[in-house]
Amino acid sequence: MNGKALSIKNDSKISYLAKEISEFLHRGSATNEKISATLHLLRNEIKIKTLKNLEESHIHKIVSALKEKVSAGTMSTSAAGSYISSLNNVIRYVVRDDLHAIKASDYGLSRNISEKDGINKENSREAVAAYKEWLDKKFQETNDLRYAALKQAVGIQSVNLRLRESLLIKLQNKDLSKNTLKVSAKGDGSKNSRAREILINPEQKATLLEARHFLKDNGLKNLNIGTIRQGRDFANNTLKAFREETNIAFHYHGERHRTTHEAYKEAWQAKGYDIECRARTGETKSEWVIRILVTTGLSKVEFQKMDKEIRLKISRGLGHERIEITERYLG
Repeated sequence: MNGKALSIKNDSKISYLAKEISEFLHRGSATNEKISATLHLLRNEIKIKTLKNLEESHIHKIVSALKEKVSAGTMSTSAAGSYISSLNNVIRYVVRDDLHAIKASDYGLSRNISEKDGINKENSREAVAAYKEWLDKKFQETNDLRYAALKQAVGIQSVNLRLRESLLIKLQNKDLSKNTLKVSAKGDGSKNSRAREILINPEQKATLLEARHFLKDNGLKNLNIGTIRQGRDFANNTLKAFREETNIAFHYHGERHRTTHEAYKEAWQAKGYDIECRARTGETKSEWVIRILVTTGLSKVEFQKMDKEIRLKISRGLGHERIEITERYLG
């Protein structure tokens, strides 16, 4: 704690400290904003001017206040969970033996994983092909390069990229000679400015190389034409027009779901088992686990250990630190 900025006595101090904590965590602007809001909450609710005076009782008082807001309907469970996550990040920064991280679930504030989180949200290959053909047609009709660039962005989402990442990633600077793609903390549009390394197969590498050639041929640095906001709005408005015109179900994040499902299946195949994620089988969690134990001969402990190992690896490829996130993709 020595030498660290800890004052929250005014807005400028809070702004500075939020930036310090975000940099300490190697996070970006989204985390910065959440931590700033949490520090304001601490100052306004607890009336302390420095984190030196932060006590365990203060933390529990804040969480109890959040729970009351959720119960009163003035705050969503998701928003309360975000505050709790930021409180834990503040505790990590302060590094004091008398302060301990808290669990939202202990207060009934966690976003519970439900059976709805296990449904299959991946795009069908027919829907993807239809959207790409539609984008081709629009480009031919308008000669607007944004349609062609968006088609390439949809293609490289198969490498487990978010839409923002597929639009902003600087492929010209990437070493694609190996079986990995490195997403940089800055400049590639990664969420919370978090760098990661993604394993890629030959098909995905070919898609990346095609997009790279497109960038080179058209003198582009990335697939986002215009400002970041203009690129996002164009992608969303274009997809809306496609859906209205064709009534075909496609969504950008569906590509991340499919890639995650495939990665899960391939990871089990590498261990000698043919196991699909629950999202694809459509079973309840208990049905899914029982069937796997029966058909594979694995014990529950063996299955859980391997499943956790696979999910953790997938979670990192997705750009998340929490293994729980994979349940929303895999079931």
